[in-house]
Amino acid sequence: SLLQIDNKGNHLLVHEESSINVPAIAAAHVIKRYIAQAADELSFEVGDIVSVIDMPPKELTSWWRGKHGFQ
Repeated sequence: SLLQIDNKGNHLLVHEESSINVPAIAAAHVIKRYIAQAADELSFEVGDIVSVIDMPPKELTSWWRGKHGFQ
């Protein structure tokens, strides 16, 4: 099984149904550095590529779900 590391460096076991195995529906090119503000957010640097796995309607949330490496 795969290992996943959270933003505090803790190792987490990735289950088969985990979002890490969800196929990407789009890719996003990072143009602004972002530091995660919560455990369910990702940090990334300018130039990184994030795989978008879910783009909920804007009426529901302004956030997308994505993968960056194993996060």
